[in-house]
Amino acid sequence: MEKVKEPKRKLLEVRQLATTFHTNRGPIRAVDGISFSVYEGEILGLVGESGCGKSVTSQSILRLYNEGKTAAYQGEVFLNGQDLMKLSEKTMRSIRGRDIAMVFQDALSSLNPVMTVGEQIMEPLFIHRKMNKKDARDEAIELLKLLGIPAPEKRFFSYPHELSGGMRQRVMIAAALACRPKLLIADEPTTALDVTIQAQIIDLLVELNQKLGMAIIFITHDLGIVAETCERVIVMYLGQIAEEGIAKDLFHSPQHPYTVGLLNSVPRTGENAPKRLFVIPGIVPTLRQIPQGCRFEPRCRYATMLCHTKPPDLLVNINNEQQKVRCWQYISPEAFAYG
Repeated sequence: MEKVKEPKRKLLEVRQLATTFHTNRGPIRAVDGISFSVYEGEILGLVGESGCGKSVTSQSILRLYNEGKTAAYQGEVFLNGQDLMKLSEKTMRSIRGRDIAMVFQDALSSLNPVMTVGEQIMEPLFIHRKMNKKDARDEAIELLKLLGIPAPEKRFFSYPHELSGGMRQRVMIAAALACRPKLLIADEPTTALDVTIQAQIIDLLVELNQKLGMAIIFITHDLGIVAETCERVIVMYLGQIAEEGIAKDLFHSPQHPYTVGLLNSVPRTGENAPKRLFVIPGIVPTLRQIPQGCRFEPRCRYATMLCHTKPPDLLVNINNEQQKVRCWQYISPEAFAYG
């Protein structure tokens, strides 16, 4: 008799998260009431063009912006049932790096230039795991080995500028993994790397996900990477979720015009490949120029007067509860219901 597979448990649940920045010209809302979940051991893709709120979302989960002076948060972020938004800054510092770790997109600017890579990997081991210097050094070298860095005992004493881009990115991941976090947020970890190194980093993250059972939020604008690695995908546009669903469903049957445009923009080869690369008209508006109705309306060829005047809600497909779409044109009353 075939064993019934147990459903995955929710690790992270984001409810109506909103992030507003304080500026000299008034408040700007960069993330506007988004909700999603991350399950144990899964890889969730967060995609969209630059300026759509992907990085702000990830950094808001960790409350990295200076509250009061820089930004204000609204909503709830539950990690294993505990609302991170209600915790003190001291408690949040104990969670960052231990339970949730982050890999930033530019390793050279994220790493401290005057500390060796070994010292930077050891730092979370001192803070969160209370290791002595010898044990922390041994653990740091083991992490460098795990990340496939050659001669780890030697690289332990190197400074960031002495390493290649791929090596620096691996060091960033090693520091993030030092405390075996339950959730890793990878914010475009392959930016500015050549194609070969990109593939190595992606394969490494997938391998670590499988080996350590660690959940990953993978932030990227590369849909090819998403198709190969992610179980579920969230498409963001101008601070909101435009579409969400299982990766294979989203790629085979995209419902939102923005998702369709992103997929059509992926270069193709072969006899049936288009002669000219598809381009989504226009650019992402600034946060001070958010349209009155649907946020994608100025760039959408299917837009109607309804799209221009009234913003659509994010709806759940009653035939597929894992599919959600925010669009007037791609939603039929029979298939979708308010969720």
